[in-house]
Amino acid sequence: MANQISEFLSAHNPFRSKDTDVKKNLAGYISPVQLQRVRSDVQTWREAINEMENAWYPHRVKVQKLYIDTINNGHVFACTERRKDLTLLRKWEFVDANGKTDQRTTDLFMDTVKGQSQNKEWFNKFLNYGLDAIYFGYSLIALGDVIDDGFPNIDLIKRWNVSPDRLNVTNFTYSISGAPFLEEPFKDWHVYASTYNDIGTSPCGYGLLYKVALYEIFLRNLLGFNGDFVELYSQPYRVGKTTKVNQGERDAFATAIQQMGSAGWALIDPEDEIEFIESALGGTGYQGYTDFENRLEKKISKIILGHADAIDSVPGKLGNSTKKSPAEIAMEDKQTKDGSYIANLVNNGLITNMRTLGFAIPDDTTAVLKNDSEIMETNNAIIAQAVQMNLGGLLMDGDYFTEQTGIPVTPVPAPAPVPNFDSAIKNKLNKIYNHVHTH
Repeated sequence: MANQISEFLSAHNPFRSKDTDVKKNLAGYISPVQLQRVRSDVQTWREAINEMENAWYPHRVKVQKLYIDTINNGHVFACTERRKDLTLLRKWEFVDANGKTDQRTTDLFMDTVKGQSQNKEWFNKFLNYGLDAIYFGYSLIALGDVIDDGFPNIDLIKRWNVSPDRLNVTNFTYSISGAPFLEEPFKDWHVYASTYNDIGTSPCGYGLLYKVALYEIFLRNLLGFNGDFVELYSQPYRVGKTTKVNQGERDAFATAIQQMGSAGWALIDPEDEIEFIESALGGTGYQGYTDFENRLEKKISKIILGHADAIDSVPGKLGNSTKKSPAEIAMEDKQTKDGSYIANLVNNGLITNMRTLGFAIPDDTTAVLKNDSEIMETNNAIIAQAVQMNLGGLLMDGDYFTEQTGIPVTPVPAPAPVPNFDSAIKNKLNKIYNHVHTH
């Protein structure tokens, strides 16, 4: 059945790009219809929940419309990027059953630049898309064509066209039937990142943005309210009084009042008058908005980062400076949790598919994330080994040291040669340096 669907798509889908193989990238199956964004409020949030929890025809269209606006909030974006960086900046290793580095597999995912190991661009994109599932609930990642032992055309399928309940990709939003991405011929070319549902209403979770969205709606609307307040109360109200009856003169007077920014001026008669009326609320009224904004941002930080001050805290300022602060502990917990999630996706999703597609990755090779503390312990062990070798009259190879620790090395400059003088010159120098002045 799935093969018949694939053949039908290839032959009859008018929206598919000629350069897109639908089997490798289901983005070509989706019709190019613009997503209509809507103004979000609490009612919108409730309607999105009801649509997700529909007993017979659940959809994720409204909620994904809501999420793409939620993530655009500056504070929400900063929190999600900070949490993702906790995982994206960690080092990957590809090891066999004995914990020894599998260099051939490592070269598929990593590049070495100036002695430093870093993820290949396509692998970084995969990790980003995979981690985004934590916030949006799910990600369907299309690998695309294999080029130079990599996936340079890796892509994310539009989430509003992906049904995590029916496990298919629809041609149009709100369609029921579609391409089953976990079946042939699509499954080997797509990696599905899902999350668990904590209330049992769906096989897939709603994502962290589900909990963030309610607070973000208030935060977004608060920005507009605050702008209105500044416009109404922080700027003095300009009032002009005139006895002019000529319409042209009255228009000129009105224009002078209207355009008083940037050192504006006006030529008026003695009978004319211009006043600037200020409101008493302009002095302290803004504090209500600031207080509410701070409380909303702290709630969002708690949800995403595990602590209200995690995004703004200064190391050593939260509690005892000799111990880790609650914010630091919370961030480490999120790092560990996200690391386990993405490592499982890489091993049981990406690498499994790559083996099926013909990549020579041994069955016992596993992708692991190294902790910063583990990296420090390894580096310290290598450095100690280098010192012991030096004491024993041996020298560790510089390339090996850099490869193991990531620390670049510079050879010690050779000592300056000692001049070899004949005996006559030595005697003269000794007389010069040993001469004692007497008074």
